Amino acid sequence: MLVAAVFFPFLLIPACAQTRQRDTGPEPELAPLLEAARAATETTLLPGLGYRVVTLSGADVTIHVFAFDADGFDLRTVQQTRQSGDHVADILDRFGGVFVINGGFFEKDADGRLSPSGLLVIDGVEITPEHGRAGSGILHAGANGIAIDYRADAPAADRLASAVQVGPVLVDAGGKVGIRSQGVRDRRSAICLGAGKIIAVVVDGNGLSLLRLAEFLAAAEAAGGVGCDIALNLDGGPSTQAMFRGGGREIAISGGSTVQNAVVLSIHPQ
Repeated sequence: MLVAAVFFPFLLIPACAQTRQRDTGPEPELAPLLEAARAATETTLLPGLGYRVVTLSGADVTIHVFAFDADGFDLRTVQQTRQSGDHVADILDRFGGVFVINGGFFEKDADGRLSPSGLLVIDGVEITPEHGRAGSGILHAGANGIAIDYRADAPAADRLASAVQVGPVLVDAGGKVGIRSQGVRDRRSAICLGAGKIIAVVVDGNGLSLLRLAEFLAAAEAAGGVGCDIALNLDGGPSTQAMFRGGGREIAISGGSTVQNAVVLSIHPQ
């Protein structure tokens, strides 16, 4: 969660600081990560939804990759039903859909109430406005489809059906790694777009740095990567969590905390 000064009518304290140094050991290099990814078998969870798990046991890293056909699924943002936040399993129970992943940064006040750190649009209603320190990117959906933009380039909030501000942008448009600093290893979650796909990625175990995750997302599919044209980091650390439920199967990636908002994917009505 973001450490940011966001001004609300009540005292806010950071929900979590990801600047801590975790004792995770050396990070795996990109080459063995891609080698493990090439060896991972993709399974079909639903028509238009592929799933693979990349495991590097020696480095305690597990990467879950959910690849949705963009024309077969809808994306929307939702927020907590309890002031103290929800786990993604609660969100899927409440809002339906087949997949949910944690969304943007949030704040916690002295009474444990959560509030979004930056722009959040739900069902065409702006819940909170943009904030300069809430992330460099915006994931949004509306009449023109699903997109990821830098904050300065995103459409006005009143033109969007759903949006969440978070960051950083990991892969710039065109499939170029968008960051340079390594950062610490941590559990991560990200959304990317590419080749007619909406791809959700969850990094479990000891995690990866933002740079290594960006490199993995930008790498070509033939090389074992995800082949993202553009990718956005979501909230990470203890917020990292996702759940799939459909076709008689459930895949749960548990988080260490509740979250204020999330991204839900549903099957597009025929």
